[in-house]
Amino acid sequence: MLRLGLQLTLRSGREAFVRLIITAAAVAVGVAMLLGVLAEFHAYEANAYQQCWSCTTGSPVPAALPAHGELWNNSVDFYQGQTLNRLDVAALGADAPLPPGISKLPAPGTYYASPALESLLRTAPADELGDRFPGKLAGTIGQAALNGTNDLVVYVGYTPAALNQIAGTTWVTSIYTGAGQQVFTPFFKDAFYIGALAVLLPMLVLISTATRLAADRREERFAALRLVGGTPGDIRTIATVEAAISSFAGAVLGTVIFLLVRPLLAGSSLLGTAYFESDITPTVAGYIGILVIVPITAAVAALISLRRVQISPLGVSRRATPKPPTLWRLSVLVVGVALYVFGLSKTTHASIGVPAYPGILVTMIGLVIAGPLLTAWSARLFGRAARGSSALLTARRLADNPRGAFRSVSGLVLAVFLGTMVGILVPAINGMEQTPTAGVLSNVLIGQVGLSPEAGQRLIHGLEAIPGASVYPLYSSPDAGGGSFQGGPGGGPGAGNGGSVSTTAVVQHSGGPGAYPGDTVVSCAVMREIAGLGECAPGLSAVQVQDDSIFGDNPIYDTKAIVNSTSPAYHGDLTKLPLQTVLVRAANPAALERVRTYLAVNAPPQTSSGYGSAPTPPRTFGEIVQIRVARANLAENIVDAAVALTLIVAGCSLAVAVGGGLVERKRPFTLLRVSGTQLRVLSQVVVLEAVVPLLASTLLAAAIAYGTTILAFTRLAPVGTALPKLGGAYYTIMGTGLVVAFGVILVTLPLLRRMTAPGSARFE
Repeated sequence: MLRLGLQLTLRSGREAFVRLIITAAAVAVGVAMLLGVLAEFHAYEANAYQQCWSCTTGSPVPAALPAHGELWNNSVDFYQGQTLNRLDVAALGADAPLPPGISKLPAPGTYYASPALESLLRTAPADELGDRFPGKLAGTIGQAALNGTNDLVVYVGYTPAALNQIAGTTWVTSIYTGAGQQVFTPFFKDAFYIGALAVLLPMLVLISTATRLAADRREERFAALRLVGGTPGDIRTIATVEAAISSFAGAVLGTVIFLLVRPLLAGSSLLGTAYFESDITPTVAGYIGILVIVPITAAVAALISLRRVQISPLGVSRRATPKPPTLWRLSVLVVGVALYVFGLSKTTHASIGVPAYPGILVTMIGLVIAGPLLTAWSARLFGRAARGSSALLTARRLADNPRGAFRSVSGLVLAVFLGTMVGILVPAINGMEQTPTAGVLSNVLIGQVGLSPEAGQRLIHGLEAIPGASVYPLYSSPDAGGGSFQGGPGGGPGAGNGGSVSTTAVVQHSGGPGAYPGDTVVSCAVMREIAGLGECAPGLSAVQVQDDSIFGDNPIYDTKAIVNSTSPAYHGDLTKLPLQTVLVRAANPAALERVRTYLAVNAPPQTSSGYGSAPTPPRTFGEIVQIRVARANLAENIVDAAVALTLIVAGCSLAVAVGGGLVERKRPFTLLRVSGTQLRVLSQVVVLEAVVPLLASTLLAAAIAYGTTILAFTRLAPVGTALPKLGGAYYTIMGTGLVVAFGVILVTLPLLRRMTAPGSARFE
């Protein structure tokens, strides 16, 4: 039977060979995309759970430097909107631990840079980037310390005495080897699960549809074999061999396609990070699983499709209409929506909606299960409302086989569901992040420095000498108590060459290096010049406030006005106070990077090192917005990729289903045409059979997605935020997807003309 199955599969004429090629090609498309999803997920997991060397916890440096371990000062910087991780390090003994990616610590006066940073250092002007790192480049940081090929990381070597003078330096004897625990990691991981499942479901539909291609014609052939003495076991063996060969060939071809496009995936930054090519792999288990599971799945689908032939040899010719779908199919959808609402009631801003994820997954599965019932209902409604022979044939066909009709459009339904959620939620989140105040302050840099009055004035003059930089000093309040400032190298040797001192100032207090400001005195002239942070009462030159919100990292809450007409007046000489922070408005990107480089050299940022630390590098309000928006964009990229892949897979599935349906109905369509039915009517039947369930199901999916997303938005958005609306991008993407689906249907119509030509009215 195995040999007969091979012969019938490979040598049964042109139609069988074409069916084999089409099935293998469809399976190859699904397998290649599935491998891509698994590879991206593996790369994301490897990235998320990579060693977090920057999470290392340090101890206070003893008065007498120890003879073992190393001094460690970990901070964060920015360059052209990219985050730059910097580690200043000094060995205290031969047993100094090594950060990942290097074979030895950088010697004093040298530094190691990641490949991406090394490339920037060769092209960017030194006063915009290179001058931030003392010494010369001595080597390259390896992959073990990096999240991706575009990571900017630098290890700078110091002498122990010099590094000990920089605020935030700690003593380290061992480097943290665990993964970084970030609040957004589980959020993105769950989002990836949703995206992967959204792609997986239509891929399984595609593979199943491909392996069932021309199932009715094969059933007739298998029934003929039963009539000449074939047993049910023989039929199962032949069908299994046929499905396994085509699906295995498709799985191998899909694997080859994936290997060819794998380098493109590595450089695409699909999820915001350009992963290393070695990480973009479904792993050996993934390859083996695909090559084994796909043929098994195809064989099972083929066996299920033959259940009517197993009854008797006459089971095909005496075919009965399947039972219509019942209301139980709505139960999973109802449970999914209820589970989503329950999870949403338990979610908080800290959990970022994660408890509602199971409800989304169950709802997606419920849409697929409820689709045949909705197709049957829409067929009845369409049959009553429409007129003409094409409408009658369409309604009868849909009512006779609603499961098969919906199967071809299920992938598009999931794509519309996900696309609607993304089209509403992500633009709304980005809109909240990009508040009007944050937009006004987008090019204003915040630099916390902590300098004595003399050193602070030198720093101010040096910054004012940079073309395109407008400086607004912020000082520690003398009556706040416990104010501190740093001396040493941060005092700014060469930080200025004299000149007038700015008369506009903001007075600020800090409870210590790296602490957020507390009591604040604001110059009214600064408020008028900066704009966006409030206005003083008329007649006042400075006011006192107690608000440090502008130093946080959430533009929704941290760029609100800190000054109003009730702020009390402040009197005193602002230029004689310790300089705590500077606000600098940069006229252009080059000026911004020169300011940042100047601050890095003359006033290194005060940071607290160790696990869970929050460095305060010089950054603009616009960059704060960009960081937070990037998190939403990452989730958007994940789901957008899922939507795009789903549309592609759904289009392939639709093409296979429509083409297969034409092949299966070659005889009735030809007889209808020979008996006088116009080709136009038959073409309308083919189009309507796909369009009616597609429109009905996508409308339901879009409505459910819109309602659930609005619930999530009202639950998590600040009070008073306007409800989001679907933008032009959503209608463009969804409209394009549906137009492409309609185009796929039209492409099959020339096949209908050729195979139903009266001159070729011959059947097996």
